[in-house]
Amino acid sequence: MAHSQRAEDGIERVQVVGRGPLNILGRDTFAQLNARLAELEANPNTRVIILSGKGDAAFSAGMDLLEMKDLTPSDAESLIRLLHQGARKLLTMAVPAIAAIRGPCLGGALEVALACDVRVAGQDALLGLPEVRVGIPSVIEASLLPRTIGLGRARQMLLSGNPVNAQEALEIGLVNRVVAPEEVMSTAIDLAKDLLGMSRDVLASQKAIVAKWLEVSEEESNEFSIQEFIKRFKTTQPKEAMEAYLEKRPPRF
Repeated sequence: MAHSQRAEDGIERVQVVGRGPLNILGRDTFAQLNARLAELEANPNTRVIILSGKGDAAFSAGMDLLEMKDLTPSDAESLIRLLHQGARKLLTMAVPAIAAIRGPCLGGALEVALACDVRVAGQDALLGLPEVRVGIPSVIEASLLPRTIGLGRARQMLLSGNPVNAQEALEIGLVNRVVAPEEVMSTAIDLAKDLLGMSRDVLASQKAIVAKWLEVSEEESNEFSIQEFIKRFKTTQPKEAMEAYLEKRPPRF
């Protein structure tokens, strides 16, 4: 399941709810998460999403092997495409997404966190892609790992399946902040608040540009960026934002 609650006007907290205290993820988890993300993106009052696991023990220890071990090839394809749909939505949706990570964040859960724009980890966090240790490769949004931490480090993590702790994750750029476990959510909310004063449309434009950087050639992404830049000036928002900055006041969007 995916539970949601409002942390503050414009900030939506979404819990990824799986099986047991380690929050093991299955098909139903992703089906409900995908539906909830689509609903939140369509709501113009949603400004930032904070994604976390249920409880304090784990973001998630990964996919449910009890569910996966007997999959047929067609079932395996259906499951991995469902996971990709949710991660892809986080990567490309019109509002920023912040991952608030406590405890283990492994396998498919780390792929979801990699698709978020910002990752805040507790000192108790453990992050990794251990799929090779259970007979499968890391796929889909694991492709974001080399672009996040560099190809050399990514190869080591992917081929060994070994996780890194929170401090190592910070040092290699896998997470943006490391704080005491009990401060993870409050830190994520503070980071989200920092985005509330900006135009929802311009943040959506910036996210679209970043997604293009990941998808297409440099020349194609540059042209897309130029068009997005021009599109902003078809609105009054740049003028208002710049005047507000010069006048040292909050912008009025």
